[in-house]
Amino acid sequence: MKTIIISDLHNRVDWVEPALSSLQYDKVIFLGDYFDDFYDNLDDIKKVAKWLKQSLPKPDRIHLCGTHDMWYRFPNNPYLQASGNTMQKLNVINQILTDDDWNLLRLYYYEQGFLLTHAGVHSFLFGNNNLSIQEMLNLIKSETEKALQDVKNGKINPCLDAGFARRGGQVVGGITWLDWHDEFEPVPHLNQIVGHTELKKPEKKITENSENYCLDTKNKHIGILKNGIFTFVGSRGKNRPVPSSWG
Repeated sequence: MKTIIISDLHNRVDWVEPALSSLQYDKVIFLGDYFDDFYDNLDDIKKVAKWLKQSLPKPDRIHLCGTHDMWYRFPNNPYLQASGNTMQKLNVINQILTDDDWNLLRLYYYEQGFLLTHAGVHSFLFGNNNLSIQEMLNLIKSETEKALQDVKNGKINPCLDAGFARRGGQVVGGITWLDWHDEFEPVPHLNQIVGHTELKKPEKKITENSENYCLDTKNKHIGILKNGIFTFVGSRGKNRPVPSSWG
């Protein structure tokens, strides 16, 4: 099983299909943040929304929801608004994406022994309990379902709120907000792959019982998860991935 992982696009969608056409894979997982970038315009946003609409239903693709997507999905909840979100963009996006489209986005996905989310989960979610992987996944499922219902009803939910490191009101950020540098800590026995925090090259946080990787490099790299082993390759520039290493 070979899974391609693509982190925060932020409007940079033109390279995606050419790059994927040059790769062999079984599945593609996008880590969210499809919209918003500095100096973007409504034509950029329309292009991204159209790309996302055609990409979402493809059976070999999983699309996660990121910080910059949440308010466009739940525009009646002001607590979800992120920098770069505007009413003008919202109107353009939701003329193209329907509720059925938005409902295809997920907050997490478990693949080959790794939890993939936009930003990660903190051990605070699990308390002091020594949980099995399945018990942790069950808890994530129930907490994210409650969070989606809360934000749909205009409420704040810690699972989808920012922490102090990102000028939010929570001790640590939630699943779309957790900061890799200042908040992310390995959870024992839980491997994670995340985006959200911009880096020059992918980074890792490894313990004796947990592997964790952050892949947000403005799409200079894509992740590859094959038979439970994570690696990455360079992606942008020539539309042909070239091998990279941790160095």
